[in-house]
Amino acid sequence: MPILFLSDSGLHGDLLFSLISESLPVEWEKAEFGKQKHCLNVYEAVIVDCLSLTSKSIPSAEFIYLKNLIHPRVLLINFPADMPTALSRPLEERKFTFLCDNRSSQQDLLGKLGSALQNTRNKGEATGKGRLLLTKREQEILAHLTTGDANSIIASRLHLSEHTVKNHMYNIFRKIGVKNRLQASNWAKMHLQAERI
Repeated sequence: MPILFLSDSGLHGDLLFSLISESLPVEWEKAEFGKQKHCLNVYEAVIVDCLSLTSKSIPSAEFIYLKNLIHPRVLLINFPADMPTALSRPLEERKFTFLCDNRSSQQDLLGKLGSALQNTRNKGEATGKGRLLLTKREQEILAHLTTGDANSIIASRLHLSEHTVKNHMYNIFRKIGVKNRLQASNWAKMHLQAERI
């Protein structure tokens, strides 16, 4: 599973992403604050460059976005060393990991980030099978969905009614946390075994 790097749209975010993605050999994707709202569950972890968060007690747009971010594994880097409790407490309550503040060296950042990602991988491997809650039939339907076939064609191929396929689609979307067929297809390509799709 890829890891998402979230930052602001500035040069700093681009340079930091280049450093991290070239130094840590994992699959990376980059997005700007507010641009990546859907399908966060397809990422193993979300790394957030908090440089744009200020040490002032007034919440920024980035802070509000971050406070509403829903993912089980969020790692914060470059947060202000003197972040007020009013800003840090809501993030701590969400179980976000404060990894490195903005005074950390590049080597310290890379070392801590590498360790945290390895721990995430180990936990993910232990619980990976438990997270896939799709039935065999749902996996079959999802595999057919990746071909771009309509529900009626999928129903015909699997000897089901179109209504049954729609019900399965609804359950699949709910279980994997997607909103449309394209997102479901992308999820399937990343999570189903290669021989299934």
